[in-house]
Amino acid sequence: MENTQAQFLRTLAGDVQHAFDRVDTSTTASDRRNLLRTIVSAVEGVSWTYRAHIVFIVSEFDAVPVPDALSEEQARYISSTDLIKLTTKLAKTICPDMAVDFGTIGWVHLNHTIRMRNRITHPKSLDDLTISDQDIDQAKFGFFWFLDTATRIMEDTLAEYSGLVSDLKALGQQLTDGDPDALDLYHRTNRDRDL
Repeated sequence: MENTQAQFLRTLAGDVQHAFDRVDTSTTASDRRNLLRTIVSAVEGVSWTYRAHIVFIVSEFDAVPVPDALSEEQARYISSTDLIKLTTKLAKTICPDMAVDFGTIGWVHLNHTIRMRNRITHPKSLDDLTISDQDIDQAKFGFFWFLDTATRIMEDTLAEYSGLVSDLKALGQQLTDGDPDALDLYHRTNRDRDL
């Protein structure tokens, strides 16, 4: 059976592709608005997956507390852009050399797309419902920038986690083999914990 998370992401990607296809063959304003709504829905789904992944990985390192704003129990609303920035900041605690530029045009376009979606979701005039070709191009660019950024960060943190697992496995083998340095480290750690 397919992984539920993979199925979730595949569904979001399929929705975005379908909305892109509709806009490519349609000139209706309704299809343009639906594309914006679909893109932001996918961004929110990917950012939720991104958050869950980073929280899990960082929790496994047990070196940094996870901010309350990123916990599953968080009742207070946090915007998608704040969630993405906070999740990225948490990821940098285990991958400090990771570079993410929130000044890039991709981030600017993503923010613009979210504001447009909010405008068309809560319209106050006919102008609020208008989406231009440039708006569509910016939405595409911002979406793909975020998808690429989140994927790269998840890959980087997964590589760090894999390294941790390999180190722990090697340490376990050294302990099993009776390696004196590993045994000394184990005993010192237990003594320090008992103090």
